Amino acid sequence: MTLCFGIMEVLSIFSLIAAVMLTTSSVTVGAVVNVSLLEFVLGGKRDYTRWELSGPVFDIGFQELQRDYGGTLNFTQVRFFNLTYTSCWNLGEMPVLWASENYYNDPSNSTVRAIFGTGCPVSTDTLSDLAREWNIPYMIPMVGGPGDKSRFPTITSLAPLTWTDMHRNASVITRLMVANNWTSVGYLCSSTGPSYECRLRFDQHSEFRVNKRIYQFNLDSESVDNIKFALDTMKAQTNVIVIVAFKNLIRSIMMAAAELGMTNGDYVFYAFDYYDAPIGESLPLGTRPWMIDGLNDHEEEAKLAYRSLFVVSLANVKTPEHDRFSQDVKSLAARQYNYTYSENENINPFAMSEYYAMKILGVVLNETVTIDGVAAASDGAGLSKRMWNRTYNILGRQIVLDENGDRVADWVVNQLDPGGNAFRPVLQWSSSMKIFTAVTEEDGTPRQIVWYNRTSLPADRTFPADNHDSTDSGTQRGTPAVAIGCSFMAVILLVAIVLAVFYRKIIWNKLRPAGFGIPPVLFRNEI
Repeated sequence: MTLCFGIMEVLSIFSLIAAVMLTTSSVTVGAVVNVSLLEFVLGGKRDYTRWELSGPVFDIGFQELQRDYGGTLNFTQVRFFNLTYTSCWNLGEMPVLWASENYYNDPSNSTVRAIFGTGCPVSTDTLSDLAREWNIPYMIPMVGGPGDKSRFPTITSLAPLTWTDMHRNASVITRLMVANNWTSVGYLCSSTGPSYECRLRFDQHSEFRVNKRIYQFNLDSESVDNIKFALDTMKAQTNVIVIVAFKNLIRSIMMAAAELGMTNGDYVFYAFDYYDAPIGESLPLGTRPWMIDGLNDHEEEAKLAYRSLFVVSLANVKTPEHDRFSQDVKSLAARQYNYTYSENENINPFAMSEYYAMKILGVVLNETVTIDGVAAASDGAGLSKRMWNRTYNILGRQIVLDENGDRVADWVVNQLDPGGNAFRPVLQWSSSMKIFTAVTEEDGTPRQIVWYNRTSLPADRTFPADNHDSTDSGTQRGTPAVAIGCSFMAVILLVAIVLAVFYRKIIWNKLRPAGFGIPPVLFRNEI
């Protein structure tokens, strides 16, 4: 057995590409199929799947593939990253050039390839085109990428989608709206950070024709006055407000809502928090979520305001296998990647999706070679199809891929505990059973949702039926006065056109030269 780890070299790809760190590792133990795992990751400190978070996960997954399938498959790990590329914006389409260099350096094309990463929309789209052209599997860790699998049959998404179900068209908020008989909702979107995510959530909710009124308000700035203006506008339209923003802004929004009297129990707020590690402004809500950087200004007011806030998060099932894996990742990150996880910081779900992708690929490749032969391993579309519509048991968790090759994740709705110190689950959604169930207390009794300052959930906002569109576009119809005004303006416009044509003829007749005109033509019956 030959092992080779930690070989670092610099690739110069054409004259356009900066230095790229390439790590390769392989094992050959009676292997019959060469498999190259192409891993694309970002540098920097803000990305969810950056190298110091994804690197240890990739390494452990790679070692397990060697251990489990080394007798049949010869795996090679090829990682592309450049520490100067710290954002999706400056990474651009560089991964396409890197992947092309790797692919075309093997003229015989004898190696089976699979692509992992990057988590950036632009590079994901262009890598998807290559994966389709080369007929190789592409495992996407983040939301995005082409959704039409009839055109992109080799794309599998492992993103932990907290707001969609098996058909990707029913949002978490939609399910809550249906369950609570609410027919209007407003999305309040940050101008920074997760703005794209907010638009995506809003669009997916809008496509699911259940609620009659869906509104969206984008914050142009995050000043207190602008936040209050947004909330004051939305309170006239709906009692249910979805916040898509980072932790600090969520607090500012809830404090502004308190000043406007919107935390008295008549309004309900939802936010999303499925990431457990502090990345830039993306801080977990965690314990004492109303506090920012340890500051306790207006602590009691903020704690009271958060009684009206519910938080949607992933249902991260704790298992002994996952706990051991987490410890291994954290240990490896500290030893080889110079990254120390903070206290109670979990492995983030997007880095975890890379691990799940590697495990699923190993299972399917081994099945394919064993059942259909070596040649079938080169059919990326066939491999991908075999992955889909299946459930995998990984680290004691059920990882579900639907018939479209997209991961389906369960999620929970959290509320402040009775002491007001931390959020805890009160409701959970099962994507497999498509039902809500209450979270069970230790004594076996269902945990109850506490609606602040009231004995039941906030009432739905109702509007006169003839005053609102029946669709969920959020566009209100004009009032009768507006309709009359529009009709009057239309009549004035028509009269103006007629007068213009009439006076144009008069002026033309006065201005044209004498004798100007077309002489009459006599028809035969007039001769």
